[in-house]
Amino acid sequence: MKLSMSLVLAGLSLTAAMPFESRSSHKTKVKGKWFERFVVIVLENTNKDVTFGDPYFLNLTNMGMVLGGYHGTTHPSQPNYITMVSNTIAGGVFTDADANTTQASVIDLFEPAGITWKAYMEGYSPLDNGDCNPYSEDKTTLYVRKHNPFMSFDNIRNNLTRCQNIVNAEENFAKDVALGADAPNYMFYTPNLKNDAHDTNISYAAKDVQYLVDTMLLNKEFMKDTLILITFDENMIYLNPNFGQPNSIYTLVLGNDTVKCYDCVDQQYYNHFSQVVTLERNWNLTTLPQPDGSEEGWDQWMRPFGMLRSRHDDVCAYAPCDEYYDGKSPKAADGNWGDQDY
Repeated sequence: MKLSMSLVLAGLSLTAAMPFESRSSHKTKVKGKWFERFVVIVLENTNKDVTFGDPYFLNLTNMGMVLGGYHGTTHPSQPNYITMVSNTIAGGVFTDADANTTQASVIDLFEPAGITWKAYMEGYSPLDNGDCNPYSEDKTTLYVRKHNPFMSFDNIRNNLTRCQNIVNAEENFAKDVALGADAPNYMFYTPNLKNDAHDTNISYAAKDVQYLVDTMLLNKEFMKDTLILITFDENMIYLNPNFGQPNSIYTLVLGNDTVKCYDCVDQQYYNHFSQVVTLERNWNLTTLPQPDGSEEGWDQWMRPFGMLRSRHDDVCAYAPCDEYYDGKSPKAADGNWGDQDY
């Protein structure tokens, strides 16, 4: 049942004002409909055909399910990251300039529900007292704030306890994966400007992604009930004369016991907002306010990811499953991986 917009906003405002106890021990295990842990790795500015042309990313498709209809939400980078953690382009953020907003994020839903979280940023250094470091970039480590969406939310950036969940990836990610079942429920990973392909290329980025994926897949306790999403912020088709074309991007989900099929393609339309909807439905969370204030119109296309394996019954995240996947021919004979707009 949907809550009224006024009640949702009131509840989120109250949540944002409350102090939060430390979740650093990550001992809480929250049951979800499809998964108990969600890991997202975000890469940069690469067209879908280029990504599929890389041997490692192509090989990954044999291990998981391609979301062939997945799209970025806009251009340039920063608003895409923000839409992954908030059901709106928060505060009208449409540029890469440092942006602050009072709007709510998924963190406001996670903490009251006992869902633990961490954001792993390559090259990031918190301030000495553990506060968030709001600097725009580090030219030595190649960290940039515009790829760290959590820093834009006032009730995260100005909250010491929450700031301690935004950590240096190189120092913390492998260590947290080693916790196995006690790793955070939600893990958001941003590589630096070289490792995300922004300043390099997809083959360079593949090395970093392979290390991250191997680190996770080799830990059976960590992978139990874990869903991994590998995606990009946007494609490169946004310069004239191509501006306005669909923002289709390579996106893949992996999971030993959370994905219904391997070496297959889900053609349903998704975008970065779908991450939030999937998280809300998985953990039965209060929904974040919709960007235009119209829940009815928004819900017509806001779907959680399909073809996830439910622990309660054998149904897709949405129905009917076979509208987008026939269960027999994972890839088309011509190698079509979905919405090809390049």
